[in-house]
Amino acid sequence: MKTPEFVCGIDGGGTRTTVVCRTAGGHEVGRREFGPLNLNSIGEDAFRKNLEEIIGYVSSLGTCRALCLGASGITNPDVRRVAESVLSSSAFPYRIIGDHETAHTGALGGKEGIILISGTGSVCYGRTADGRSTFTGGWGHLMGDSGSGYGLGRDALIAVSKVFDGYGRKTVLKELLAEDIGLDSEQKIISYVYSNDKSAVAALSPIVDRACRLGDDVAIDIVKANAMSLVDIVTAAAARLGLERCSVALLGGLLAHETCLKQEFLRMLNEKAPGLRCVAPLHDAAEGAVMEALSLERSL
Repeated sequence: MKTPEFVCGIDGGGTRTTVVCRTAGGHEVGRREFGPLNLNSIGEDAFRKNLEEIIGYVSSLGTCRALCLGASGITNPDVRRVAESVLSSSAFPYRIIGDHETAHTGALGGKEGIILISGTGSVCYGRTADGRSTFTGGWGHLMGDSGSGYGLGRDALIAVSKVFDGYGRKTVLKELLAEDIGLDSEQKIISYVYSNDKSAVAALSPIVDRACRLGDDVAIDIVKANAMSLVDIVTAAAARLGLERCSVALLGGLLAHETCLKQEFLRMLNEKAPGLRCVAPLHDAAEGAVMEALSLERSL
């Protein structure tokens, strides 16, 4: 039986890694999920071990003609150093790029445009046909992340803290936080925020969405402010790249579903930059990595 020949795309995330292997004709040879590949969060030893396990799996499938690793935390030079030390021992050509690049390639099918991600955090990445690229947003929860789940949850907690202090605007958010999460006192709110990580704050975003749908003025203002933050980073990216007209692929939980934030963002962006057309992603980042691997194979 002839050994299959294929290319491999790896989407290395902070919680899990997706590996997809396809032939040049598009036939899927293998697909599997592994542990996380974010060196910044799991450390060098775990990163190396997980990547070695992945390479062992890929090698077991047949002949890999090219591989693309889309890694989170790629700005950390240790990520590239450790990844190259593992991949250099393999028998196939490889490319290591950021997971934002594989997400862009997958979402827009390799064409120019912008991706906007709004999940726990928020970030925007744009790339032109001639290879120019830019980031906007992505400053993390201490300096940014407005327009994300964290941004919505943070602003809701701030609004409710002002109510407890006696000078905030009346809002149903106070009652919803008490009913849904049990945050019915100042002490419980402080404990919830400072004994958990940012994901706990981001987990409050559905409460903001619910309050917005109930017509709560404070929640509506929070959604509008966060939606405008997304509009700002998208239009800034487009201006940097000179893209007056292009596609903007929407990624992340808050933009993949019909949330109040998404609806407000679409309305505001259409008013400010009607040439920027929002679209659903064509493929995920793992498929984007496969496309990058195919490009690498063709260039050899």
